[in-house]
Amino acid sequence: MQSQGFSGKLTVKDGFLQCPVCRQNKKVHRIDEDTKGVNIPVFCRFCKWELRIDISAGQCFPSRSQR
Repeated sequence: MQSQGFSGKLTVKDGFLQCPVCRQNKKVHRIDEDTKGVNIPVFCRFCKWELRIDISAGQCFPSRSQR
């Protein structure tokens, strides 16, 4: 897994997470308003980058928990 050290909220547009690396308007992962999760692996098929995220109330953050 690659680490870029992103901090803060990730961009969710039209219910889909956007890749913080390539910033494509492509659909990386669907996020609903009631979605919750911790340490979820998300892979961008366009730039081949993997990120672990935490989701709370439809907002995404880079995961702070270590495996």
